Amino acid sequence: MIPRSPRAPAPPRPTEPPRPPPAARPAADPAAAPPTHLGDPRVAYAYAAHVVGQSLAWEGNYKAAAASLRDVPRDWLPPQVRLLLLSHLAQWQLCAGDIDAARRLLDELDEDRAPASVRPLVRGARAAVLARAGDPEGALSLVGRRDGERGEPAEARQRYRITRAHALAALGELAAARAELRRVVDDVGVDELCRWIPAGGPARATMIELIDEG
Repeated sequence: MIPRSPRAPAPPRPTEPPRPPPAARPAADPAAAPPTHLGDPRVAYAYAAHVVGQSLAWEGNYKAAAASLRDVPRDWLPPQVRLLLLSHLAQWQLCAGDIDAARRLLDELDEDRAPASVRPLVRGARAAVLARAGDPEGALSLVGRRDGERGEPAEARQRYRITRAHALAALGELAAARAELRRVVDDVGVDELCRWIPAGGPARATMIELIDEG
C-alpha cells in the first residue's frame, strides 16, 4: 500500500495592509483667503477627508465617516463639489443617527447654489433630511409623489423613491410607501434598501420586511 503524502499546508491568507495615518491638517490662518486652485494643500486635505469618509461609510462606520468631513472649513471645499460633499455628509449623519447635525446642514443644502449636474443629488439629500426631521410634506415637495415629477436622473431615482416612501409612511399612506420600496427592489434588488436602513425613518419596518422577502 502506497502511503499518502501529507497534505501541503495552506498558504497564509494575505492580510490587508495597515491604513496610513491621516494626513496632518494644514494650519489655518483665519485671515487667509479661501483656496483659489486645486493644488492648495487645504483643498487636498478636504478631498482626503472625503475619501476617508467614503471608505468608513462603506464599512458601516457612519459616525466616524461624518466626523472625517464635519469640521473641514467650508471654504476648503472647492465650490464645484462643495454641495455634493455636504450631501454625502448629511447622509452619513442620518445613518449615524445624528438627526440634529443633519438638520443643521439644511441651510447649506441649497440646490440653487450647486452646479446643475449635482442639483438632483443635493435636492435628494435635503429631502432625506426633511423626511427624518419631521417634515414629510417638505420632503415630498422636493422629490415629488411619483417618478419623474421633479425630473430626477436615473442615478438619483432609487434615493428619491426611498425618501418618498419615508414621507408617505409619515403621512400614514403605508400602501403607497410600500409600493415605492417595491419599485426599488424590482429595479435594483434589496442592496439599496440595506444601504439606507441605518438612516432609519418611518418606512424602516417596511424596508426590513422587503429585505427579508428578498
